[in-house]
Amino acid sequence: MRRIAQSPTWRRGLYAAAAVVAVLLCLFPRPHLARVKILPQESGAAAGAMLSALGGGGVQNFAAMLGTQKTNYLVIGRSHDVQQAVVERLDLVDVWHTADEAAATRKLAKKVDVALLTGGVLEVTARDTDPAFARRLVEGFTEAIKTRLETLGQEQVRTRREIVTERLAEATTALEVAERDLNAFRIQNNLPSPEAELGAAVSTRLTLDAQIRAKEIEIETARQFQTDSSLRVRRLGGELAALRRQRAAADQVTDGDNALALSSRTAEYVRLYREQQFAETLVMVYRRFFEEVSVEALSAATNVQILERPHLDPDRQFNLSGVALLLLVLLAAAFTEIYAPMTGLTRRRRGSQGRNPQ
Repeated sequence: MRRIAQSPTWRRGLYAAAAVVAVLLCLFPRPHLARVKILPQESGAAAGAMLSALGGGGVQNFAAMLGTQKTNYLVIGRSHDVQQAVVERLDLVDVWHTADEAAATRKLAKKVDVALLTGGVLEVTARDTDPAFARRLVEGFTEAIKTRLETLGQEQVRTRREIVTERLAEATTALEVAERDLNAFRIQNNLPSPEAELGAAVSTRLTLDAQIRAKEIEIETARQFQTDSSLRVRRLGGELAALRRQRAAADQVTDGDNALALSSRTAEYVRLYREQQFAETLVMVYRRFFEEVSVEALSAATNVQILERPHLDPDRQFNLSGVALLLLVLLAAAFTEIYAPMTGLTRRRRGSQGRNPQ
């Protein structure tokens, strides 16, 4: 080894042989790269489109309340649940002859990569010497991600359905109580119609008051699931501002007369009528929410679009370990054959070895 290190011919021949071996390792065995591009979507996207087609275009998608960000899809794609599902689906423990599922999961993480591209597109790539098996890996990941997103979507829909059902039941009970109290007051005081007794202007203002209160509750409900900067909350805020402008215009038309200027009996009638209008508006709001959740449950399964089907990359792939070895050989050759002679490192080393220590 000392003679090879001191002889430029032997040393360069050794570098050439190592470089040839590294080049062969780069090319053989030939690796294949399979890839697929998928676009996860909010499960309520199709629901919103269906509601628009049915005449509900003014109703925002209730799924936007949870505001899932695109980066969350990358977390789901790289999650342990997805990897474990792929291991079970493809039976990788037996295919790779690993000790257990944990070992197969670690090996799978080295072979498959999930990346987030522009626009929220997920790209799944798998590298293996067997092209068919590489395609099976990306197909397995696609199905596992789709199943996981469907499961999460169903859980979210179930939670929202429970919330909306409870709120709708409370609003329906409140409406029944308000209508019962108003009808009892009408019968007791012989007041057949609110519009006839109160006048069109006052009844319009009371209806606007009820709509404003219902809109405020709707905004509070939306804020439980998303931030104030979200599209839905901003839209509801604009609708609330429009209702308040209509209320102010109604005050100007009627010179600011309100229930306080009325008699005590009429004031009680106004209060009951306002409560009935508010409960009725609130029931309509929660019914729209319930319709959105019901349609969303039907479209929860269609949450992934395949932009590019699983395919093999046509470009020539190289073994990364062989490329790393080739770079290491070239770096060592450049150091010993170029850098060391230029800096005089070799001459100084030889001089120190030939000097008599006495």
